[in-house]
Amino acid sequence: MSGERDTALADFREKLLHGLRGELVRAILLAIAVSVLLYNILQPISKAALQTYYLNSDFLPRKTDAVGTMLQQNVAESGISSKQVQQMADWYSNDGRPGGCILRVEKDGIVIYDSALNNVEYYRTYSQASKTLDEEAYLRTYPLEFSDGSATLYVYGYFDFFVDEAVRTFEFWLCLLLGICIVLWAVWKKLNYMELLNQSIRVLEGGQLDYKVPVQGTDELAQMARSLNEMSASLKQQMEQVQQAQTQRYDLITSLSHDLRTPLTAQLGYLELLAEHRYQTPAQHDEYLNKCVHSCRSVIELSNGLFRIASGESPQRDPKLEQLPAPDIFLQVFSEKLALLEETGWQVQYLALSCTPCLLWLDIDALCRIADNLTSNLQKYADPAQPVCFEVTAEDDRFCVCLSNAVCTTPQGDSHGVGLKNVAALMERMHGQSSYTIESRTFCITLHFFR
Repeated sequence: MSGERDTALADFREKLLHGLRGELVRAILLAIAVSVLLYNILQPISKAALQTYYLNSDFLPRKTDAVGTMLQQNVAESGISSKQVQQMADWYSNDGRPGGCILRVEKDGIVIYDSALNNVEYYRTYSQASKTLDEEAYLRTYPLEFSDGSATLYVYGYFDFFVDEAVRTFEFWLCLLLGICIVLWAVWKKLNYMELLNQSIRVLEGGQLDYKVPVQGTDELAQMARSLNEMSASLKQQMEQVQQAQTQRYDLITSLSHDLRTPLTAQLGYLELLAEHRYQTPAQHDEYLNKCVHSCRSVIELSNGLFRIASGESPQRDPKLEQLPAPDIFLQVFSEKLALLEETGWQVQYLALSCTPCLLWLDIDALCRIADNLTSNLQKYADPAQPVCFEVTAEDDRFCVCLSNAVCTTPQGDSHGVGLKNVAALMERMHGQSSYTIESRTFCITLHFFR
């Protein structure tokens, strides 16, 4: 339980420090601090400004004189006595200016009326007035002529109270509005970021996985943006891997399909020789049959490779490298494959085969497939009227097997380059290289076997 409580507290602290909840709390505290600070700054400024206005304008005297003049006229016109002085409060209220000043009437040194004692609203005004100025600045006196004698009217014009109240109310609502705006601004930023995330998700849904979602801050929305970027990168990598696997599978199927035709073509050639009885001795008959059997085994092996592709297994096996004598092995393999061409009327020239023998690490099956591919290319693209040249040369670190021929003006099929790609891939399995040139209608391919 203690561990769970510690985890919960740590998670709560993390959310307060880096989460949306913490950002909202900080925005509210900032709004309160700014509002209170601004209100405390505006208070002395507005007070000084109002004081300057009251001292340099006739606002208070004009308001007070209006009340005093009105009461003087009403007393004179009504002819009331000093015992009816209470009516002045009604006249003042009926004139549309309730409150704002205090009225006091003295006759023969005796206060016969004081509105501060008789009216709660006046008393509130008197007690809560801001008193921006000194007390004397609010007092003005006026003579009154009652029917039973003269009196003096004292008017305390606290008309600045309502102005000050209006200014303070305005400042309060201004600061409150500023605080609300700060909170709304913080929320608005997050809403804009959420809209940006929504647009980014739509971009990713459209398949643009290279697009990077902008990461702003460290809260939950920023974590979501980072997760979207990681997800898109992972999805892109998976799609690339799938595409690469599909491409490799397609290339393997194409390669094996191409290689299947080569032994079948050779097998068909030998079967045609046997069917036409174009053999001279029983030994040659048996030799052709053995080559057909070997060709069938090659077809079975390649078919197994296609089956492994269909079942989702790896179609390629590890190369079976073994030490074989060179250049004898090259002459043996290629002469066997080129023999079919010779049987059908082609001329093959074996040039400069006197190389110092040595042992090379070779895969005999891969070497036979290379010879099958090159023989198939000769049948399709070489000019049968010109000789095919086979040559083996030795250099310091390699043996080079060179096969050249004249290019036919009317090839037997379209060239897709599959055979040459297969040769290059098979040479890499034996840690070798292949290269070819085409000059003056002469095709030459060289196989480099490193010692």
